[in-house]
Amino acid sequence: MHTKWKYILSSTVLFFPIYTNNILNSAFAQETAQSKEVPRSEMEDLKWQLKQMEESMQRQQEQIQALKKRLEQPPAAPVVAKEEIQHVIEDYLETDEARKKMGLALPGVTGVYTPDDEKYTLSVRSPDGKYTLNVGGRMQFRYTFKDKDEDFKESDVQDINLRRARVYFGGNVYTKFIHYYVELDADKFNINLRDFYIYVTPLEELNGKFGYFKVPFNRQFVSSGFKLLLQDRSIASDAFSQSRDYGVDIYGHPFEGHMEYHAALFQGVGGNFTGLNNGDNIDNELMYVLNLRYNPFGEYDYYDETDVKYSDKLKATIGASVVFNGKDNDKKIKNTDTIAGVVDLGVKYRGLSWNNEYFVRTENPESDGDTVDSDGFYTQAGYFVIPKKLEVAARYSMLDPNNDVSDDLQKEYTAGLNYYFRAHRSKIQGDVGHYVTDTKTEDKEENRFRIQYQIIF
Repeated sequence: MHTKWKYILSSTVLFFPIYTNNILNSAFAQETAQSKEVPRSEMEDLKWQLKQMEESMQRQQEQIQALKKRLEQPPAAPVVAKEEIQHVIEDYLETDEARKKMGLALPGVTGVYTPDDEKYTLSVRSPDGKYTLNVGGRMQFRYTFKDKDEDFKESDVQDINLRRARVYFGGNVYTKFIHYYVELDADKFNINLRDFYIYVTPLEELNGKFGYFKVPFNRQFVSSGFKLLLQDRSIASDAFSQSRDYGVDIYGHPFEGHMEYHAALFQGVGGNFTGLNNGDNIDNELMYVLNLRYNPFGEYDYYDETDVKYSDKLKATIGASVVFNGKDNDKKIKNTDTIAGVVDLGVKYRGLSWNNEYFVRTENPESDGDTVDSDGFYTQAGYFVIPKKLEVAARYSMLDPNNDVSDDLQKEYTAGLNYYFRAHRSKIQGDVGHYVTDTKTEDKEENRFRIQYQIIF
């Protein structure tokens, strides 16, 4: 390409003097002819020749500048064949992004696309976006081996099962801020209603939710079971969790996500609710939950315990919750005034995740009986040794069911290794755990080995 332009430029340099000389000679001959017809003074003739030379030089400079500009321009793009353009367009139209933006499917009625989303697999929406239906499913296939304590005459156990198997759908109706969500589970090969709720999000600062859903008490339980650092939650989280319940939650994310709050009211009987006439809520007391969270560096995705997204900036969250008339996980503590609280801290940065929660609870019987105080905590960390692919994890958890009893302490030590094929949509997890329970005579110990494959479809 450069040789071609060099040849053109050289030819031009040679051509312009000849061309200019011809112009001058022609002009001079023309003037000579005219001078025979119209007599002129010598001074006028010189002026005329000078003017012609100036105009010629000006045209020459303009042509030189034009050539320089062409030389400075980048090479012209290669000509693309029509077939290649057609293939590029077709490939783009087949992408999830294009289908989502253009709403391809039933023209003028709905759009069907497969979003590259963390949860859903298929979505249908109206052109104006006021009606959507998102569908998905999740499954965790697990092998477990439990090395029981022979001193307590317990036999080893191994099994293969579906730890979690869910089908769910959600979306919005009437407007873009009225949403619904329904989830079914078949964890025990019995179809159960896992979640069923409506949530309204007109403002970031003020939203509402009602139905049957997770109680917004402790962060690890609110985190999705498909985004846990290890395969299950800690023993402390399981003991103090308020599980799911029927209720109403007013919540918001003011100050551009730096704050979050929940003020919620629940039936307080968990998944066993069948109606007051059946005695589920025999003491006729509801459960109240208050939750406040501060995210110093902006919004924090606490539904995900890992940093598989590999945060470039430091993320952190600090939270505290209190529940009045609380439950024992999924069971109502009847005729007992129960107050429980939790504080938590979470950090994420460049593949590192660190999560901690500390729990306390007081159970005060309304009739005769001793007050029971309990507490527990966990701390866990994960790190991607290969960004977004290979993660190592470890956790320590302690649970004291009754502070007045000295031989009931429970401890958990777990280490794991996770490999992500496609983030949480397809991953395999393996971990080894050591569990210890104090007794009056000696510690009861158990070792567990688990390997699990998870797919979201």
